[in-house]
Amino acid sequence: MKLACFVEAYNFKDKSERKALSKFKSTAESMGHTFDFIFKEDISRVAEYNALFIRATTDPSNSAYVASRLAEQSGLKVIDDPHSIRTCSNKAILHDLFLKNNIPSPKSLLFTGDFSSVSLDNIFETLGTPVVIKTPYTRFSSHVEKADGIQEFISISKKLLRKSKVLVVQEYVMSDFDWRVGILRNEIIYLCKYCIPDGGWKVKSKINGKNVWGDTIAVPRESISPELKEICINLSKCVGDGLYGLDVKETSGGYRVIEINDNPSIYEGYEDAIDRDIYEKIINALVS
Repeated sequence: MKLACFVEAYNFKDKSERKALSKFKSTAESMGHTFDFIFKEDISRVAEYNALFIRATTDPSNSAYVASRLAEQSGLKVIDDPHSIRTCSNKAILHDLFLKNNIPSPKSLLFTGDFSSVSLDNIFETLGTPVVIKTPYTRFSSHVEKADGIQEFISISKKLLRKSKVLVVQEYVMSDFDWRVGILRNEIIYLCKYCIPDGGWKVKSKINGKNVWGDTIAVPRESISPELKEICINLSKCVGDGLYGLDVKETSGGYRVIEINDNPSIYEGYEDAIDRDIYEKIINALVS
């Protein structure tokens, strides 16, 4: 089969991501398929292929979403599909999805800019202190801030409301790491710990004015706890049967899902460090 992989130039800047993309290509070719990298100037050629694999950042306002929709309309198998992109890219939609399907997650509220004392008091009485504030569209911890009180909340939210009409305000759950659970067709394909860097509070933290990433520690997928596995698969089924990365906090009271992402990171030596068959599994999903 003819497989296309939609990418942007930035996908080749990081050595580990570049190596992972090379592994996708070599794996597909070893299985008897062609695997071509295509860019936004090649979008008109999508229909020439049998399937499309998207590695560029997905967002309904990005070229990757256009490619995804065109592939779906042309009858191609596509990862990530447009529905998964629309759902996972919007934290406000995920907020409602979690509530509707009883997904265990940190308490959260939607905030549209009511700065009255009643509204602000309700936020902190409901969620505690501090709180995490997010715009609906976030990637790699961008536009995600922490407020330790009402005045800081007002300052941060006014800034973020310039980018979005609604914000997601979430209970802060302290942890040393987030579980990252990779799921494809509602099956676990890899398991990692995304560690919080020393002095930070999220996986990508600004420390002493510099962006610092925490370590990625791969864990055998078979070692996943039955409870975490059930939660993650139940949530993935609520979205679809694509490729997802779920971020989950482990607390004394159980697991709490932070978010489900389409287009999850796959870097050579990181997510694939133990379960190295993830490339073959993804290619198989594209050609099935």
